[in-house]
Amino acid sequence: MACARLDLLKKTVLIFVSATTLFAARQPFATQDWWVWRTAGDPQISADGQWIVYVEGWNDRTSDAAFANLWIVSSDGKTRRPFTEGKWRDTSPRWSPDGARIAWLSDRGGHPHIRVRRLESGPETEIVTAGQTPLNLAWSPDGASIAFTALAPAKLEAPAWAPAGILSRLRLAREGYLHIFVVPASGGAARQVSSGDFDCRGEPAWMPDGQSLLASRDDGEIYVWRISGGAPRQVTNQPGRNECPLPSPDGSRIAWLATDARPQSYAIRRLYVMNANGSRVKLLTGALDRDPAAPQWSSDSRTIYFLADDRGSTHVYAARNDGTLRQVTRATERLRGFSLADSGRAVAVRSTAREAGDVATFTVDHVSQPVTLAAPNEHLLAERDIGAVEEMTFESGGQTVQAWVVKPPGFDASRKYPLLLDIRDDPRAMYGVDFNLRAQIFAAHGFVVLAVNPRGSPGYGEQFGNLLHSRFPGDDYDDLMRGVDALVQKGSIDPKRLTVVGGLLAAWTIGHSDRFRAAVARRPVADWVADVATAPDGYHRAMAWMGAMPWEDPDQYWKHSPVFFAQNFKTPTLVLAGDSDPGSEELYFALRARRVDSALVRMGASEKPSDWILELETILGWLTR
Repeated sequence: MACARLDLLKKTVLIFVSATTLFAARQPFATQDWWVWRTAGDPQISADGQWIVYVEGWNDRTSDAAFANLWIVSSDGKTRRPFTEGKWRDTSPRWSPDGARIAWLSDRGGHPHIRVRRLESGPETEIVTAGQTPLNLAWSPDGASIAFTALAPAKLEAPAWAPAGILSRLRLAREGYLHIFVVPASGGAARQVSSGDFDCRGEPAWMPDGQSLLASRDDGEIYVWRISGGAPRQVTNQPGRNECPLPSPDGSRIAWLATDARPQSYAIRRLYVMNANGSRVKLLTGALDRDPAAPQWSSDSRTIYFLADDRGSTHVYAARNDGTLRQVTRATERLRGFSLADSGRAVAVRSTAREAGDVATFTVDHVSQPVTLAAPNEHLLAERDIGAVEEMTFESGGQTVQAWVVKPPGFDASRKYPLLLDIRDDPRAMYGVDFNLRAQIFAAHGFVVLAVNPRGSPGYGEQFGNLLHSRFPGDDYDDLMRGVDALVQKGSIDPKRLTVVGGLLAAWTIGHSDRFRAAVARRPVADWVADVATAPDGYHRAMAWMGAMPWEDPDQYWKHSPVFFAQNFKTPTLVLAGDSDPGSEELYFALRARRVDSALVRMGASEKPSDWILELETILGWLTR
């Protein structure tokens, strides 16, 4: 008995030592991790709920390029295999109605086109689209045809005033218009269905009878086109933007998303349903003060399931034709790429603070725990020391503002750390509970990273999102500074080592505060004029004015602009510019005019992974110098 106990003690100690050694061997994230980072996207579940196809993106160091291939996984998670393999980009997979074939977009061979292949085996069919670049695709109900959108080039005609020889150098206001085409799924010539001087937006949707197609147009309305030809029929008639039409499986109704046309900076998107002829319009999301996305009909045509962001998370909701609405999921997670099978089994890309974009399945007819089917970054995360993520709320301008704090690995509350305020360039996007590789890389270099959703962010309702109608930038800047104050007050932040990275708001920040030790302004959108007292070439004044051209009448803009701040520049600032980027150049000129320690780096618009890595390393180099 004593020997058995001794053996058990030895095993316990060995397990503990092994686990401790494994944990100690974990390395912090580094910029080079972009080379092994993978992304999962656009998961699509077959109608019978047995199989899922999704896009897995990856970066190739040898060719310095980003590629994407398709992967197949069974809904029970027992089988997972690549469906396509190669150094090209395969995207937008879509199941045929019978679940036997998959169509997708590919740039294999250097030209974008549609490919079709059976799930089990067999050759791939390359569908030639007559030199057009397909953007979206949809199977016909009988599986015989595929509809897609592509740019139809405009007819180039020389104006009467132009010499004949100028035609090759003439730039038209429009290269063409996005139109709907239909092509046999077995290959053949594509036929243009829509016509006219307008764009068809988004993915076309077949009516169940297979005789017509739905799509939204750039006039904000939804139309029906008969496959046999003829003028389109408008089925919506309300101001605003109507989009994402989706017919019910029985063909009796059409669901769609609409944003009302109101004189405000942000309006909630809503889910509507109508009869197939456009009559009896009904609002289904009722009092839900969130933006629905990715609507999916149930197989019985009674319920529409959709995603909506809410306070940093994403939930699934169910709206029934009788007007009732319920929240299906409540977990702290972000979801995207929602797809639903006839059985009620769903699939989505799921992300949390410690799970980085996994393909997961769950049911929508009753509460169920999500089951992970594919975790492309599982091995990388197992080898990395992930910084802890903490949610934070604070008061600003009478509003409760939400933020996330990413801490360095091995965070010690008794120490003082530098702070990096990472400002999202797009005010209409929401930070959330999802895994943030960029923030983890910054945290691995010793920064406490603060990501704030200031006023104007979606996911908090229409009133909160519309608070930037008169002061942008301004009110959002106030929220960011309140967030910095709240985090400093918690301790562990060195107030003398505050840094900021962002676009226009970063430029605004350094013009209204000198509390930051260093700043990076990435492609800021602003118009600048430099101070005549310091400018070497005699520009008139230093200021920024959103939406105005200061060279038209600088004196008037100087007198009336509430955005005058370039004279306050003191923070050492790195400007990251695009290829053609007057805003960045003007900001850099104003910084130099004020004799501020600054530099401009032209990063361009390259899609090479090495350039993404280089940009991160450049930011870190500037902030840690």
